[in-house]
Amino acid sequence: MQVEISVKVGGRVVKEHRAEVNGTLEEMEETIHALGKRAAAEALQATVNAVESPRPLFRKSEANCGTKATKVARSSDSTDQL
Repeated sequence: MQVEISVKVGGRVVKEHRAEVNGTLEEMEETIHALGKRAAAEALQATVNAVESPRPLFRKSEANCGTKATKVARSSDSTDQL
């Protein structure tokens, strides 16, 4: 049995996968699953590549796996003088 998976991004065909699937149902399922995972990875990469420059920058991770703040926190100096 022949299996075909087409990946389209923005209406444009980015990748087509074709595979001949034979064997037991379990073997066929594993082959189709692997083919689907490969197609999903290529679809994700194609959508990333379709984003025009400049791409948004991600915030840098801190040592504790949190994200670094982009704004300086306001100091509480004015409330300490009360």
